[in-house]
Amino acid sequence: MTLHDQPALLRQSQETSPPAILWLGVHKTGTTFLQGCLEASRPAIEAQDIDYMPLEDFRSACTRPLLDRPGQAPARPARHPSGAARQRLVFDENILGLVQDVCTPQGLYPQGAWRADEVADRLGLAAPHLVLGLRSFGGFLPSLYCETLKSTPFRTFRDFLRCPTERVSWLPLVAGLLRAFPVSPLTIYTAEALRGHEAGLLSHLLGLPETAIALPQEAERPGFSQRAVEAMEAAQAREPIGPGEAKRLAAAHPRGPQAPGFDPWSPAERRALQSRWQADIETLRGWSRVRLIDPAGPALVRDRPAP
Repeated sequence: MTLHDQPALLRQSQETSPPAILWLGVHKTGTTFLQGCLEASRPAIEAQDIDYMPLEDFRSACTRPLLDRPGQAPARPARHPSGAARQRLVFDENILGLVQDVCTPQGLYPQGAWRADEVADRLGLAAPHLVLGLRSFGGFLPSLYCETLKSTPFRTFRDFLRCPTERVSWLPLVAGLLRAFPVSPLTIYTAEALRGHEAGLLSHLLGLPETAIALPQEAERPGFSQRAVEAMEAAQAREPIGPGEAKRLAAAHPRGPQAPGFDPWSPAERRALQSRWQADIETLRGWSRVRLIDPAGPALVRDRPAP
């Protein structure tokens, strides 16, 4: 890991205003919709001289060859061909980890800080402004599970949940990022507060008028219903099923007023996870270089300079 605190890098970051933004997800926190907003708003972004590479182009150029398929030649240069720009924006939730690798016995995103550091080093991002969306564990883990079923063989939720619930926490990931980027600020928002305020968040972070942020034509696809997951479990009992059959069963049993979303928790588990989520947020409010914002304002929940 290359710590981004070398004097030359710090001087470079101070001479470049504003710093590059390294937006790291996490998964299932509205990232797909936010990236749709960025694509829909590309004319305004280019007019503001912000260098932003579309998601799939960036993954082909950087995330996959650098992190997930080492040795594979990049499909195109990692730098967008626009050349020098007022500001650079890098946004890919897969930098921290692939969906199937998030939940481990060691915790959530155990390699996240290392992977973020590798990308920053490859792209020459000196002291970037880190951005992280977080979500309460009761909603995050089932949603992440459903996402993994779209690309990996079926397994039950309890098999997927390799991290004991009593060890679930966002603090190790955030602490690792702060160690890897010891002079970078880190802005955190929550998925629960984001919905309906995506344009406001992008406006706040990119310095664009909110009216310049366009919304994508297609809304996010809803997650799996409880009935769909139960149908997958029944099918798996007969013979192993893969992503194609999982998607078919999800489409055959959509969420709706009479079909609630997948919910694997007991009442006691849900209460414990909510308590742990609230404790994490309270702890993060006290960490230097960490800023929690409310996308509805985005009014600052805590905004004080680091000591």
